[in-house]
Amino acid sequence: MNQLSSEKGLPPSTKGFSQGELAYERIESLLTHMELRPGEYLTLQAVQERVGLGRTPIVEAVRKLSDDTLVEVRAGRGLKVVPIDLVRERELLSLRRDMERFAIQRTINNASPLHFSQMRRLCESLEALNLARETALTAEDIRSFNELDHRMDDLILAAASEPFLGRTLRPLHTIYRRLGFLFLTYCGTDELIHRNITLHQDVLRAILDRDYPEACKASDGLMDFAANMFPPLEMELDPSLLDASIKPFMQ
Repeated sequence: MNQLSSEKGLPPSTKGFSQGELAYERIESLLTHMELRPGEYLTLQAVQERVGLGRTPIVEAVRKLSDDTLVEVRAGRGLKVVPIDLVRERELLSLRRDMERFAIQRTINNASPLHFSQMRRLCESLEALNLARETALTAEDIRSFNELDHRMDDLILAAASEPFLGRTLRPLHTIYRRLGFLFLTYCGTDELIHRNITLHQDVLRAILDRDYPEACKASDGLMDFAANMFPPLEMELDPSLLDASIKPFMQ
């Protein structure tokens, strides 16, 4: 499943990126897929080795991630991945809900034919992933979906063409993409995964139809899905997955 975007002709998401931007994207992927654990301490050298880029772009990316409240820079100690705070992230969801509606409105008004073409390709990729209903979805499928979700978020922000909106929504997207990956991996079912994919398709299809009310309805459905993740995450998840400094509980 992880080759879906290339098979459908979607351009590489990092095409044309600077070294600093590429470092940001690679570290962001490590964060959202829990390969850098919430609460984990790392040196810049360790991050550099994981990402495979030089020190200067890593420092640039870490500074931006710190501004995004995703990592904390500790003087003389490297950096710390910010733990997952379920109370804070639940509260931020209402802010994201309103900003997503604004982004959708600007996207419908400003998207170019090229943006719409990419959205159609992306919708096809999501549909191909969603057709795997007869077999159990794997961790790799969840990661593939997460990557398509990232592409969708970036595409809508690019079409909306408002820098302030991008600077505000992009870190929120990362926060909830990590939370969604955690939820689907540890608490999700095939039905929930397919439901989430369908909700993303609904947003794209409404935007392609330039149907603002329907697109907002679909986006609100996604926010409702995110809101419903919190009870099982609070009740069922080992706290050490939210903060690596907490010793895992033995059963």
